[in-house]
This record gives sequence, structure tokens and C-alpha cells, in this order.
Amino acid sequence: TYSVPVLLFQLAILQPLSLICLDVQTQRVGSGVVGALKGIATNPLILASLAGVIVATTGATIPETVMNPIEILGGAAVPAMLMAFGISLVGSKPLQHGNGRRIDVMLALTFKLIVHPLIAWLLAAVVFQLDSAGIFMAVILGVLPTAQNVFVTATHYNQGMVTAKDTVLLSTLLGVPLMFICAMIFA
Repeated sequence: TYSVPVLLFQLAILQPLSLICLDVQTQRVGSGVVGALKGIATNPLILASLAGVIVATTGATIPETVMNPIEILGGAAVPAMLMAFGISLVGSKPLQHGNGRRIDVMLALTFKLIVHPLIAWLLAAVVFQLDSAGIFMAVILGVLPTAQNVFVTATHYNQGMVTAKDTVLLSTLLGVPLMFICAMIFA
């Protein structure tokens, strides 16, 4: 339940804005307001997020014949992402010297595993003055590894795939021990 607001922010606001920027940057749609609107109207991830928010806020019910295939696809989404990510790791080495992305990955890891949790702690403890459990949850959510959807999006747009792959892998490997350290600190 603690992660629901974070997921809603990511899926309803952050991801659609990022996808619009990527659509414009990669010239999949035109620039300006018309390009952004075209990106919104043609991007299935944005449309799915919008539909989910509408259904959740209106309390609308979706017929079972429509919902069954959606549930099947939804159940396959995470395993399919994990398989695609695993396949991308074959024959690659994280932080490979030749690809020139070491600094990008290290910067992303620094922000994800150090800066992000520190900001979460600062907001939770100082700004919102949460209790110890709330502070702990905010920090843990801040330490969570970079999501698989970052890699999937990078692959879809053919932008920053090596950086995304290495960041997802290393933030997962380093994030788990960091969560244990946070648990010891906040216990």
C-alpha cells in the first residue's frame, strides 16, 4: 500500500510526460503542441495509463469479455519484460569500457541509490515529519532498483539501451544490500 502513490505518480504523470518527450525527441511525432498531442493520441502506454486512471476514478466496470484478455496480457507483462532483459544480458558486460557509457551509468546509480533515498529521507523526516515507519518506507521506496520499464522504453525508442540495461542490473544488485543496510539503520 505504501508504493501505490509512487506507482500512480509514475504511471499517470511521469511516464506519459517522458514518453511524450521521447516521441518528440526521436521524431516519431512532430514537435510543438501538435506533436505532443499526436504522441498522446498514438502511444498505447499513455492511452492505457489514461484509461486506467479513468476507470479507477469513475468506478466504471469493464465487461468480463474485455477484461479477461487484458488480465492475461497483464499477467504476462512482467515475465516478458524479465525475459527480454535477461536476453539482453547475454554476452554483455556491465560498465564495459568500449561503449562510453560508464559515466552515465555511474551517475544514474549515484542518483538512484544515494541521492534519491536521501531526498526521500529529507522529505519524510523534515518536511512531512512522518513517524519512523513512514520514514523507513519512504527511504526503502527510494532505494528500490530502477524499474524494468526503463529498459523496455529504451529498447522501444532505441535510445540509451546500454545505459538503461546496466543501470537496471546494477541498481538491482546494489539496491538489495542497500535495503538491508537501511533496515538496520532504521530498525
